[in-house]
Amino acid sequence: MRSSAAPQFVYLALALCGAVGTWFFNLQMADLSTFFTQVWETPLSSSLGVDLVVVVLSFYVLMAVEGPRLQLSRPLLVFLGALALLVAVACALPLFLFFRERTLAAHATPGRA
Repeated sequence: MRSSAAPQFVYLALALCGAVGTWFFNLQMADLSTFFTQVWETPLSSSLGVDLVVVVLSFYVLMAVEGPRLQLSRPLLVFLGALALLVAVACALPLFLFFRERTLAAHATPGRA
């Protein structure tokens, strides 16, 4: 049986990096109200914007499928969904993967790989 402590630590570290890294740059913007218009100003930023939208939507599908299967609490899923929009999906997705890994480890039976 593999240890889940290492992936859990990595997921938490990534969640912290995702929150700090994105908001480090977000707070440097003089006017956050122009955030969404600036995303679509250039072909490069538009590409990254589409990429981000697809990642966020995929994250919501993943939570909708895996959350109930793993019996994660509804308030946790709502919190993570809001976190993806209000903080960063770069924070919310690794945090979801942390809870997923923790739940799988808790339900693992001895002798199973």
